[in-house]
Amino acid sequence: MSIWKLTEEAAELNLMRWSARLTGAPWRAAPTIPPGDPVTVPAPRDPSATPGLLDPRDIQDLYDLRDVLARLPAPVAVTYGPQHQLGYANRAYRELFGERANGLPACEALPELAALGVLPLLDQVIRSRRPRSVKARCILGLSGNRYYNISCVPLGGGEEKASPARTSQPKASLEQRPAPVGVLVFAAEVTDQVQAASRVREAEHRQRAAAVTLQRSLLPQKLEQPADLRVAATYQPGGADAAVGGDWYDVIGLGGGRTALVIGDVMGRGLRAAAVMGQLRTAVRAYARLDLPPHEVMTLLDGLAMEIDANQIATCTYAVWDPAPGTLLYASAGHLPLLLRCPDGTVLRGEEQNGPPLGTGGGTHHSHTLRLLPGTTGVLYTDGLVERRDEDIDQGLDLLARTLGGAIGDPEIVCARLLRAMGVTSEHDDDVAVLAFHVPPAASPEPLLDSTEAEV
Repeated sequence: MSIWKLTEEAAELNLMRWSARLTGAPWRAAPTIPPGDPVTVPAPRDPSATPGLLDPRDIQDLYDLRDVLARLPAPVAVTYGPQHQLGYANRAYRELFGERANGLPACEALPELAALGVLPLLDQVIRSRRPRSVKARCILGLSGNRYYNISCVPLGGGEEKASPARTSQPKASLEQRPAPVGVLVFAAEVTDQVQAASRVREAEHRQRAAAVTLQRSLLPQKLEQPADLRVAATYQPGGADAAVGGDWYDVIGLGGGRTALVIGDVMGRGLRAAAVMGQLRTAVRAYARLDLPPHEVMTLLDGLAMEIDANQIATCTYAVWDPAPGTLLYASAGHLPLLLRCPDGTVLRGEEQNGPPLGTGGGTHHSHTLRLLPGTTGVLYTDGLVERRDEDIDQGLDLLARTLGGAIGDPEIVCARLLRAMGVTSEHDDDVAVLAFHVPPAASPEPLLDSTEAEV
């Protein structure tokens, strides 16, 4: 049969296979086998032909340990004796570090182990009879930095060989076993993992730096200073391992000599929280110009927060200081209580009913009025100042109240002292915003506290 005939038959067979897969293709009958052509049928498998299992005791006859170690792509070295003399280094080890002389102590034959801080591990393995390891040790100058996890495993004497006569007896304790006669040093390269982790950390640092920059740019660069009220504020971002949140503060001058004081905290971290914070702060400044009572401002902010992000909530306190009657009218949307230090050092905590946080919808907010004596100092703050993972928040509030009771001086001094006393540093696990205000002393004192309430 010619090669052209074979090619045509093969093409026809392929066409039949593909046409059978096409929708609507007509089925073609299978070709018939001529009567004289032989048909081959596979014979049944003979179970007796299956090879039996190998006795584990014969494994040493199949594999040579030195040959196995030589074929490993990872660097391997074997030491022996109290000075850890080099007994063997496989091909991968020699290719990585160069040729090594057997029989010399490790401090001479394996200087790279000293540079990697592995030599002390060899002594620990011999003494403890247990493996030791170090992670991500860097080897310099080998086509760039390369990182290895290095394990040291005891060899010989670390495990007793059980004889048939002693199988029923308990194993000897670790201290009773013979000391190992050598150590196997095994290195596994983890350069890719270390570099990937480094890239992730760098990306996180860049994202955090962008969030901090955005956060600070959205905060007021300079606070308004009313003639009849001294004000100071501070913002401390969380440490390197803490994502930046959405804390903010603001001071807004209103008509009639009044001043609005604002503190807020958007739940969540990162760029999203900072962006939501910026929108809420801008909205507060716009609503403040409408000369609305604080509880109505909270209601408007609640609706806006739901429009911005239905899954993002925030807490906020909005207060208006009116110097003519000496009153502070404020409303709180789920925020921490206002603290006031009276001229005599007594610290009062706002215990009035709070409204729900912003973004929850359908809640009722209230306005409360406090009449302040001249010389009173007040503090608005976010939860990062008083909240700790291992403590109840009431403990933080009590500590803040005690600290405020002894904090004397201008609002800038009060802010700095509160941060220091509450343990807020550059490595704090949450960002913190504090707004302090002080009513200057006056000649005619008035009653300190006269609480009234206006409801929506």
